[in-house]
Amino acid sequence: MIAMLLGFEAGMRISEIIGFEKKGIIIIPRLTKDLIGDASIKILGKGKKERIVPRPKRFNETAKNLLPLTIKRRSLQNFITNLGREVLGKEISFHTLRHGFCSHLANAGRPLHEIQMLAGHSRLDTTGIYLHANPEEAIRKASEVF
Repeated sequence: MIAMLLGFEAGMRISEIIGFEKKGIIIIPRLTKDLIGDASIKILGKGKKERIVPRPKRFNETAKNLLPLTIKRRSLQNFITNLGREVLGKEISFHTLRHGFCSHLANAGRPLHEIQMLAGHSRLDTTGIYLHANPEEAIRKASEVF
């Protein structure tokens, strides 16, 4: 499913993919084809902030031509929650995919400020939750310093 790919491999919020309306007023527009570049995706996200995220390698022209997605927010969230229960045996949300994106970047050694930029976080301490300490690696790297 396209939305899952964008959530996990581009770190996009559900509202950045399917849009967000309140009382008939568009707060965040749906993702459309014209925002998809060769290597990146331009999005208008939370707080009307613009940001650029990487275009997933598996996001091909067929996927691009399916935009904009018309699935309802609640339907997409329920699909992800049910999938998590059935496949993983645990409760997950669409936002869990975004957390996976940031965690993978952190585990791959990407600098925290890059993850912050890609995630669209205004505060570095928000991004800091993705730094999962690995005690064995910490001990090994500390011994390399001295």
